[in-house]
Amino acid sequence: MTSELLVLGDADADARWIGLRRHQAILALSGIGLVADWLVRPNGSFAEVAFGVVLVAVTAPLGQGHTVAEHAATCARYARRSRWSTVTMADDARGCVVEARGHATFAAYQLEHRGRLDLSGRDGVIASSLAALVDGIGVAGRSRHVSVHVQSRGAGGSTVLALPVEVPAPEGWRETATSAHDIAGIDLVGSTVLLERRRYLRTAQGLVTTIRIRDFSATPKGRALLEGLHLTRGDLTLAVHVDVVAGARATRVVERAVHRSRTDGAASLAAGFRRTARVQGHAERTAQRETLVASGRALVRLAVFVTVRSRTYDELRVRVSEVISAAHASGLRCDPGPGRQVEWYCFQLPGGPGW
Repeated sequence: MTSELLVLGDADADARWIGLRRHQAILALSGIGLVADWLVRPNGSFAEVAFGVVLVAVTAPLGQGHTVAEHAATCARYARRSRWSTVTMADDARGCVVEARGHATFAAYQLEHRGRLDLSGRDGVIASSLAALVDGIGVAGRSRHVSVHVQSRGAGGSTVLALPVEVPAPEGWRETATSAHDIAGIDLVGSTVLLERRRYLRTAQGLVTTIRIRDFSATPKGRALLEGLHLTRGDLTLAVHVDVVAGARATRVVERAVHRSRTDGAASLAAGFRRTARVQGHAERTAQRETLVASGRALVRLAVFVTVRSRTYDELRVRVSEVISAAHASGLRCDPGPGRQVEWYCFQLPGGPGW
């Protein structure tokens, strides 16, 4: 195994059995079982074999890395739920409280700086301080949620940090509630109503599309992961959410992940399948993750969302296309989230309601 730290790969939130997602394995085995039963049983029903073939077919991957079954489930949930949602944000003695398909309480801080951080060298200092903050939360014994929001509006912009109310902010961050409301597009005391469409949301301020970054594996080493997204124009908010897993639980999680990776690899080799480069890279990242957690680093669940705002649908469609093209040029792979816009919009809000 290489001693060099590997870059981030594709999302591994979904549990896999021998390289397959759990629902793929269950549906495929069920379909194969039905077809096999039809072959060996006299006078088998045609409906049985047809249903078995359908179960196997829906495990096929489609665009954005999702399977037919996942697309069907997403469409069914979209058709079943109400098109109207409400997001509420208010300030009280506990901090900033947001209600959006979930509940979160946090303290908001704005980064104090002038000019470009990369030219002054402060970008590395700020990144190191945030990494130390997350590591400190990881060893504290309780899971916490941290998010960083970078909002770009033409020539201006702001950077907001959302922390648990009991966690102090690093040096250089000023506590403010106004910035969190600006990020969410909500007045200081009030709420906003969302009308969900399949590929965007309609709000009182205009149209909104939320994109999720799902794969970092093609990002060149030595380059900032999200650098290319800052070059796009217009009203754009980049949200990086970090869900910190508590120390003892983090150790159990990484140990199970390494055991599962090695067991799946042994089972695949025993069945005659070769170990692909993608699987090998995932196994090395999992092993390095266990080593880092054992050395005191925090284990986190990471999610990156890009929220694009516009006044008209045609302009929004062009802006979304530009963002996706910029992401692909930087080695990132995006999921525009058709049928999941209200869910992802709520997930990317400061504090991470619904996490």
